[in-house]
Amino acid sequence: MLRAPFAALALLLAVAAPAQAATELSSIFESVARDAKTLQVEPARPVDWFPVRGIVDFGEADARFGASRGGRAHEGQDVFAKAGTPLVSVRAGTVVETGDDGGRGNYIAIWSPAAKVTFVYLHMRAPARLKKGGPVDAGARIGAVGCTGSCFGDHLHLEMRQGKGTRGRPLDPLPMLRVLAGRAR
Repeated sequence: MLRAPFAALALLLAVAAPAQAATELSSIFESVARDAKTLQVEPARPVDWFPVRGIVDFGEADARFGASRGGRAHEGQDVFAKAGTPLVSVRAGTVVETGDDGGRGNYIAIWSPAAKVTFVYLHMRAPARLKKGGPVDAGARIGAVGCTGSCFGDHLHLEMRQGKGTRGRPLDPLPMLRVLAGRAR
């Protein structure tokens, strides 16, 4: 990262003082290499992750947020993938709820204070191994795609709830998912 500015400076010095250029240039490049090693930092990790680590499909209109479901609105976005496909946390946060709630199947809810949203992952293949109150890193594995509870095929039903917990106002996750997937639909 910093090598280009140092190299430009070295070139400028070489042009400005040709007699001393060979020794100074060598010395400057040695210090650049030494400084670059000292200044190396870990690359930044993403803040947001797409929740499914595999090939996905967002499904048809009835899989979308707000679709009519027997007199009530669908409160999440379905993301279809093969059974067992890993699920990861969209953001860092804290587990606020886990369980097997009949229609939800195996699920986990993760509160992200940074986003002020609770992400709820439903129909997971197996119960969550994470416990209520435990921390979760962004991109950490939280489960696998399944079809537990009320469902008609393997998928993740992802909900975004305003505030902390599973009772907040539902928000449409599709715009965020489109951005995270890197494709416009």
